[in-house]
Amino acid sequence: MIKIAQVCNVGEICGGTAACAWSITHAFPDVDHSIVFLSPPNSRTRSAFRHCRIHVADSVSENMVRRLNVDLVTLHNSSPNRVAQIRSTPSLQYHHSKGSRTSADLHLACSHWLHQRTPQSSQVLWQPIPVPIRADDTPSRDEAKSLRIGRICTPDERKWPRSLVPIYERLAENFPDIEWEFIGAPGALRDPLQRACRDRARFFTANLTARSHYWSWHALLYHHPTISESFGRTVAESMRCGSVPIVDRRGGFCEQIETGENGFLCASPKDFVAAIQQIQDQRTRSQLSQKAQESSHEKCSLSNFRRRFLAILNELSLTGSFEN
Repeated sequence: MIKIAQVCNVGEICGGTAACAWSITHAFPDVDHSIVFLSPPNSRTRSAFRHCRIHVADSVSENMVRRLNVDLVTLHNSSPNRVAQIRSTPSLQYHHSKGSRTSADLHLACSHWLHQRTPQSSQVLWQPIPVPIRADDTPSRDEAKSLRIGRICTPDERKWPRSLVPIYERLAENFPDIEWEFIGAPGALRDPLQRACRDRARFFTANLTARSHYWSWHALLYHHPTISESFGRTVAESMRCGSVPIVDRRGGFCEQIETGENGFLCASPKDFVAAIQQIQDQRTRSQLSQKAQESSHEKCSLSNFRRRFLAILNELSLTGSFEN
């Protein structure tokens, strides 16, 4: 059995690169997986990676890689001040954002948008996105009396700026019957968002089971005034569940969505209003939902990721150890 080690900076499955590393382990269940965290993983992250060997280290050296005794090392956004250049084992660097990265045998970017901004990367490999599990008690979007629109994001204040509040005030003014759900919103922002949404907002903690809410949302709405997402993992997850994406016309979102076909790319508050107006029609909403699922499967399913990843590994002469 082939052995792969992945290196993650942060021990948090609900943010950062650990979610991608977790998905890779499920795209390759026939592999012996080791995960090296450069910060202590919390309990939910340890639980998520219980099928893997977990290591915690301040840094990764050549000697440590030799001790791991693996056939491939995959680095996720690893910087040279924490991870040494690996010469004893084939390595690849998977870029999830811009920044200084450790040299590797092969450099991949998680989107074309990032590839254009990362001189080291030679190819693009979209992240693998498994279909989120639907909990038994998840309400059906088809039975909802009004539209339900959600936002999910890392519980980081940078990802939840106060400038979001006026956007939701405008949307709630135009669509007073919508139910709004927020996953990961910091406590300080909850009351302002609740007022903006005219007391029709609900808030949930960011955790692994929270992704079940995608199945109850008619749409995922994501806006940030300054940050462009390199890929947009939560958007891809929501599309896999048939939730229609209504998001910024920026970053990696533009590779996943074709406006009016499988979702909406928006450049202004007016665009967000127009998108929500379109999904008021049940037939239009149903068609967009189906197209969102189909396109996200093609781009991000575990099986298609595995096929693309194996083709790339062929450059490292490792595919002979895998089953296609």
